[in-house]
Amino acid sequence: MLQVLTGEAKGRKLKVPKGRTVRPTTSRIKKTIFDTLGDISGFKVLDIFAGSGGLGIEALSQGAAHVTFIEKNPLVYRVLRENLHLCGFLDRANLICAHYEGALKRLKKSGKRFDLVFIDPPYILYRRKQVGDFISQLSELLEEDGTIVIEHNYRIENSIKGFKRITKPFGGTHLSLFRRGDE
Repeated sequence: MLQVLTGEAKGRKLKVPKGRTVRPTTSRIKKTIFDTLGDISGFKVLDIFAGSGGLGIEALSQGAAHVTFIEKNPLVYRVLRENLHLCGFLDRANLICAHYEGALKRLKKSGKRFDLVFIDPPYILYRRKQVGDFISQLSELLEEDGTIVIEHNYRIENSIKGFKRITKPFGGTHLSLFRRGDE
């Protein structure tokens, strides 16, 4: 069962679409992410491959000012919208139902910048993209002292120029935080 761990909506149960269309971040990984990030009050957050919204909703519950969610599957998008409504966070959210690359282009064009970006892509994408590819795509949208949190299914050996990386393994999943400006 997926639920909000802390903050304003603590204990709120979140809906998850039936089937295998979504791989929600486990409570253990989510707790590690937010413990590592610390205070995110007032942050502008981007949640790519948002699924049912677990990470972005947790961020809102912990005081993020606003979260932009990107989810391309219309059925999953509806569940995400319901979860935001259940938690009372629709007024602090922007939902985009589109393929992530097109959505990122529109966000770049509009000049949007984020303090924190969550990216939890379907692992099948790692057949054609590396973690560094995602970081490069997002760097233009990231504030100067921003952080990118990415889940991936393989070990990262090298660092990415301009970022300090912290990686934590969780069985077959790895969690990496890339903080800009701390080379």
